[in-house]
Amino acid sequence: MHADGCAGGFVTAYLSICAIYRNEAPYLREWIEFHRLVGAERFFLYNNNSTDDHERVLAPLVRDGTVVVRDWPMFPGQRAAYDHTLQEHRDDSRWIAFIDIDEFLYAPKEPALPDVLARYERWPGLGVNRLRFGTSGHRTPPAGLVIENYVHRAPKSRYLVKSVVDPRRTSRCLTAHVFAYVEGHAVDERERPLVHADDAPPELPPENASLTERFSVGRLCINHYATRSEEEFRRKVQRAQADTGRTIAKPIPVERVLENFNMQRDETLLRYVPALREAVQRES
Repeated sequence: MHADGCAGGFVTAYLSICAIYRNEAPYLREWIEFHRLVGAERFFLYNNNSTDDHERVLAPLVRDGTVVVRDWPMFPGQRAAYDHTLQEHRDDSRWIAFIDIDEFLYAPKEPALPDVLARYERWPGLGVNRLRFGTSGHRTPPAGLVIENYVHRAPKSRYLVKSVVDPRRTSRCLTAHVFAYVEGHAVDERERPLVHADDAPPELPPENASLTERFSVGRLCINHYATRSEEEFRRKVQRAQADTGRTIAKPIPVERVLENFNMQRDETLLRYVPALREAVQRES
């Protein structure tokens, strides 16, 4: 899908996705091809000091224009990368989703994200809730697709959102989750304004809100493969975070997290497996 006539101008894509990554080569192709299947057209990716073969994996998609990659050595660099995408690609896409490589955005009841996003064009941003998936018993990284290997999740998730924004009405990134807008405010999928946490400072303006009033993933959802395998999760909790550069202050109770994140089976994305496997294996 291509969109033109957006806000008086021309854009090359209706939906693009921005992410920063480090050493994600085994997962990049699946993540990109999945989002192409559900309607994303372009990807603005920021390489944060990777030492794996990410360049080889992405090369065919860079050549055909699907992916734009920039080396982004600063750390922490996530918010600066997001701001860079807003500045450089403001006129290139009607919507830009800002998510991570372990997050899969989709519409549970529709085949294509653009069909759902079109309903929200009156607002400058949309906050999407996430479901947090666990290891599904994998101690080490298994062969195959993420969406077929990890099918167990937590029964409940936090109300914290990730954002899909209209770049022309978005001024800057505030956190990895929320953005400041030129006008108006973001809403959730139920068309309600986002809200602040109970302990948030009272002087924070509405555009800083990062939670939904209620958890809702009926129209739009992000599957957050927060752990992948147990081995990967144990490494992850020791890393500095991409948005703040800090390690997690309190020790993570790994066993308790893994138990919670594996409580409920969810096979929603398995319907994409045949087409996704074919796309990942296709020569570009």
